[in-house]
Amino acid sequence: MEKSVVRGAKLVALLLSVVVGAESGPADPPIYKYDNYEMCKAMYDPGATFCIAKVNLGYNPVSNQVAVKSQPNLLIWSVCVQDCEQEMLSLSQCERLQFNYTKVKTTEASLGELTHGLENLITSCIANRLHRQHNASGSVHVEYCETTDVISRDWVELLFLSTCAGIIGLTVYSSLMKDRENSEDSTQGELVQAFSIQRSWKNFWHLPTSKTHQDFRYIEGVRVLTCLTIVFMHTRYEPLMLPTSDPEGLQLSVLGRLGNIMTPTVVQVFFTMSGLLMAVNFLPEANRQSNFEWRFLKNKVINRLIRFLPVYVLWMLFTASVYGKLSSGPMAYHTLKAHSLPCRNHWWTNVLFVNNLPILDDFCMIHAWYLGADMQMFVAALGLLTLMWWFPNAVHRILAIATLGTVIILISVSYHYALDPIFRFGLNQILSGLMMFRWLRLLYMPGYTNLGSYLSGIIAGYAYVSITNGGYDFRDTKIYKIIRALSTSLAIAVPLTSLAFINVSYDLQPSIWMALATVIARSYVPFFVSVRFIEEIARPAGRLRTLLSKSAFCFLGKLCYIVYIVHYSIIKILYSRDDPNGTVDDVRNIERFVVATVMSFAVAFVIYLLVEQPMGMFLKAKLIRIRKTDKMQ
Repeated sequence: MEKSVVRGAKLVALLLSVVVGAESGPADPPIYKYDNYEMCKAMYDPGATFCIAKVNLGYNPVSNQVAVKSQPNLLIWSVCVQDCEQEMLSLSQCERLQFNYTKVKTTEASLGELTHGLENLITSCIANRLHRQHNASGSVHVEYCETTDVISRDWVELLFLSTCAGIIGLTVYSSLMKDRENSEDSTQGELVQAFSIQRSWKNFWHLPTSKTHQDFRYIEGVRVLTCLTIVFMHTRYEPLMLPTSDPEGLQLSVLGRLGNIMTPTVVQVFFTMSGLLMAVNFLPEANRQSNFEWRFLKNKVINRLIRFLPVYVLWMLFTASVYGKLSSGPMAYHTLKAHSLPCRNHWWTNVLFVNNLPILDDFCMIHAWYLGADMQMFVAALGLLTLMWWFPNAVHRILAIATLGTVIILISVSYHYALDPIFRFGLNQILSGLMMFRWLRLLYMPGYTNLGSYLSGIIAGYAYVSITNGGYDFRDTKIYKIIRALSTSLAIAVPLTSLAFINVSYDLQPSIWMALATVIARSYVPFFVSVRFIEEIARPAGRLRTLLSKSAFCFLGKLCYIVYIVHYSIIKILYSRDDPNGTVDDVRNIERFVVATVMSFAVAFVIYLLVEQPMGMFLKAKLIRIRKTDKMQ
């Protein structure tokens, strides 16, 4: 009896669900919809092919207003090609014509040709599924197709592998020959000295003892903590850009929204530190010059390129070659393959350090925008510091004009493009290509919109050089105390105010008030950080500064540049084998942050010993020319 009642209840529930479903009509198509990749391979191997496509539904077009909860018009679906072919063959001739399907036999070898050859089939198949399951239509663009057929190595991959083999071989040879090679004038002697593992190992554990390094030793601790924060943010944001069957799980808590607001400010700490250290090193060196020589500035630029390029180019080669083959499947496309192709096509933007400018929408190593911005600001800072060197009596006016210039640039960009002063980063914005991409490309990434961060560091560096050389210590003046209090107040008030308005729709029309709000939002962190640097000049170290000056931070700080280069690729590798129909898991993200951090520092240590240190020493010996009088000083 009880079993009959239960069965009856289940039947009633089933009928009600059918009736309700019929009344409500077809459901909206899901943002992500993926055929089973493993089943496709198992059923059709060899020759199984899997394709990923973007579907533009055509409704809910992108407006000038930030939409927080609207249904995205852009879907990302993937299909098993063999299943699609069977589906289309099962349709009548009239139905095939409805979806413009024409059977084409594809025999192309390369993935690009394969994608092009299957475009008609995939487009027709997805259009059929949209119509039958959701009574919807839209345009389909095939992004990528993967086949189980083995693809041979191309010249980019061979170049990367041969470069790695050459570096390892040279390191082994140099390490074995170092004790036997005594000629420092020959090319072989320079190579042996530069690439010997003993020399790189010794340099890693060496800590400078100059007064300047001792005064700013705590900055290494700040550098490491900032680097860890960036790794954490990228680990946290990666699921936002990947398929998930639980988009609602991406909704952020109040703390998460506050983290979003603070996210764009973290890299500003790096920029401020760069400006500080550049001024601290440049001004004393320039003052020791008997007269101006262009060689002095040229050496600064060459030093910077030697610092940036060897590791940068090697990792671009890795990204353009074997990186895209480390895993397979739909998630591997989103995490690896989609980021490998731009490094083949747009590598020149990275090498020329213009990858951060609004030129192209495809990025080779998107996080490397920082290097482009930093290099641009470095060149601008060289010009500014040179003016300060030439006209020491007009330094305050030069800095005032430079500060006004950075404010005008921010106001002009923000007003012209009607940019939101608040950073809003969510699922809808990513999938729909809404305003946040414009915000990143036009305001966050360009070097000219970040000049204020560099300038804040330069001002703090100038204060250090002046105070430590017996100049006027302005920190006891009333005006400075007001500035210090204002910097702290803004550091508290701006994030809280932004949090209060983060869910308020902003009609993106040019507004001078919004432009001024953008200036404050993009300036308060460099302002606060530079004031804190000034506060520490020639004063006893407190507990925090003592902690940040520990030797462990100094050693890890040497690896932070390489960690920044490699960490994003490592994070994507960790996510590359996930289930595209899985859900968001915060615990897993934290675990992956720990794994990504450990792996990034481990890889960075190896690259430091084999590439950064030896290449830097060898190139400096070949390219940097210093007068004998400078060497004596």
